[in-house]
Amino acid sequence: MNKSGFGVALAALAISVLVTLILFLMPRAYGGVSVAQDVSAQLPGLTIELTPGPAGSPDHIDVTMTVTGYAPDAGEPLLRSAVVFAGVAGVAYGEGDVAAIRARDAQGPLELTQSVDEPDEGGFLYWRRWQASRAVEGDLTVEYRAPIELVVPRLGAGPPFDLRSDAGAVSAAANNFLVLPDTSRPFAIELDWDLSGMAENSVGVSSHGEGTVNTVGPIDMLIASYVMAGPVGRYRGSEESQFSAYWVGEPPFDPDSVFPWSEEAYAYLANYFGDETPPPFFFLARGNPYPGGGGAALINSFMLSYAHDAEDIDGLYTTIAHEMTHNWVTTIGGAPGSTSWYNEGMTVLFTRRLMLAAGLMTPDAFLADVNDHATRYYTNALNDLPNDEIAALFWEDTRVRSLPYDRGSMYFADVDAKVRAASGGERSIEDLLSAMNARAEAGEPIDAEVWADMVAAELGEAAREDFHAMLEGNLIVVPAEGAFGPCFERVEADLRAFELGFDPDILTASPRIVAGLVEGSEAAQAGLREGDEILRPVALESVQSNPEDTLVLAVRRGEEAFEIEYLPRAEPVEGYLWARKPGVADERCPL
Repeated sequence: MNKSGFGVALAALAISVLVTLILFLMPRAYGGVSVAQDVSAQLPGLTIELTPGPAGSPDHIDVTMTVTGYAPDAGEPLLRSAVVFAGVAGVAYGEGDVAAIRARDAQGPLELTQSVDEPDEGGFLYWRRWQASRAVEGDLTVEYRAPIELVVPRLGAGPPFDLRSDAGAVSAAANNFLVLPDTSRPFAIELDWDLSGMAENSVGVSSHGEGTVNTVGPIDMLIASYVMAGPVGRYRGSEESQFSAYWVGEPPFDPDSVFPWSEEAYAYLANYFGDETPPPFFFLARGNPYPGGGGAALINSFMLSYAHDAEDIDGLYTTIAHEMTHNWVTTIGGAPGSTSWYNEGMTVLFTRRLMLAAGLMTPDAFLADVNDHATRYYTNALNDLPNDEIAALFWEDTRVRSLPYDRGSMYFADVDAKVRAASGGERSIEDLLSAMNARAEAGEPIDAEVWADMVAAELGEAAREDFHAMLEGNLIVVPAEGAFGPCFERVEADLRAFELGFDPDILTASPRIVAGLVEGSEAAQAGLREGDEILRPVALESVQSNPEDTLVLAVRRGEEAFEIEYLPRAEPVEGYLWARKPGVADERCPL
């Protein structure tokens, strides 16, 4: 049977791309939560009160926002909310049964006009916006109700951003339901909770802390946040680590093992990257009522979503470490999706490397992660897709969404081996990452060409050519010796190509009607037919990287509903895996 575990942190593909992009584009001076009072007093104020309810089975969050010291003129941008964020539809205020936004100022009610941006080609982010018919005078108050409805992502194990009610608690990414000032200027921000309508002993928490929190920064700090409220579980780390965890319901893993491990991993990462005073960090977790799971890196936090029957505990740890590592891997300028070869590929590489060095990942788990990415990369029929075509297809095809992770991590392993060899072991990929992060911290622009210049300075102009060849889709064959450390060697492998057996576009359609069935494919041989309707979302991430995992489709044909199980593989293709070198002790494995 197919696994519904975590695999390689892909259930929320490109969430980290988009959120990390937002975080690194923020004015760095306003990034912290501890800000001097005189700085806060000079800024306009923004107070948001969240009131979920009713107790037991919450079906809404009432939001009241008060803005002071910010008064746009008539016709100027006033408010905005995401129509789509990372492929997930936001609450559509004013459409259908969803109530419109109410606003008033010192002069009384404000008449608002709503508009919607042109849709983003890749489905990453575009906005619903409001303008007022007259200038705002005095304090601005905005009120609305965010309804909670179960939204099953069209991608199967999709980004865990939707507003959800489960086990008496509510949770969501703020970008999914908050309506905020339409500006990039910084505010003195206060986030409050009214939990009077929730169960006894309920807790409200966000990416900025538990209960009422105050911070300073641009609106994007809230957009890149998560919120959770209700009778949730809590894990409090040490005062030194500033690490906390919150979860909804009964997870299929042991909190007493997973959260202390996560705290230790976070402390190791902060120390490794020289972060002497890391901010408080919040681990928020909820289950999925559908197959699949994954993670999403957010500001000072990350969100874990999991299938209730998750089995892959090693994959769970990898997902957790991956999302935490994003805190120290900058992103680069460019369209989301087309830039993820950098921050996702680099994060894959460093996650496994640092967890192995910390003793938090075994050599066998390290090797399994390498081979998961290698299998998926070499068996991907689209592994020659040029990078500039990725963004437009990102949310339409799992093979495209996984490609930057796999291609990027293979590319960086190749670069690392070459840098180590050229410098006699004195330098590595760590030095290049550090230089890129330093540029970002200094507010200097970083993009693909900055990287190209940097790698060419390190290895010569041939490295620039190799980089552009990677972006054009040339297959990467990582050097046999040393790419993943002294314990592992490359071996040739005949791997069966991943083949869904029908047009993958139908998996994101509504309804999902099978078309383009491949004659003689495993799907066809298992009994799938043109015109069959696939009833449930299909999570493909695990079966792409695990060549023995079968896929189960819930199908309806006419009046009959049934399941079809098959191995989504085609003919063998040439590929590479890695194996343990005999006689090399575990302690020698870390680079």
